[in-house]
Amino acid sequence: MSGFVMILYLAGLRAIPEEIKEAARVDGASEWRVFRHVVFPLLTPITLSAMIILGHISLKIYDLTVAMSGSGPGFATDTPALFMWQTAFRDGEFGRGAAVAIVMLVIIAVVVVPYLVWNRRQGVEA
Repeated sequence: MSGFVMILYLAGLRAIPEEIKEAARVDGASEWRVFRHVVFPLLTPITLSAMIILGHISLKIYDLTVAMSGSGPGFATDTPALFMWQTAFRDGEFGRGAAVAIVMLVIIAVVVVPYLVWNRRQGVEA
């Protein structure tokens, strides 16, 4: 997923207007200060988006762990999605598997919903 994150950051870097960086240079900022006080803060939404997307993907990853290790030696490659599948379909405990899925949904919602609200408020204020 590092390529995906690189693409996100590249798009974010290209979206920063050159005029903002030039204005900081005219005000006497060194290149390091331009990056630290102008570029990095403008990349904050991209960093947050990348963290949320990668966290969501890592929580729900199933196919990669099964394809690469067949659910691994012991519990080495267990993920919540793999645990949910094994509980529901291999062990036949559909209720417990559904409960694990609901917990995964709540964990994702606890992170994503505040971000979406914050992002929407930022758009309204601008």
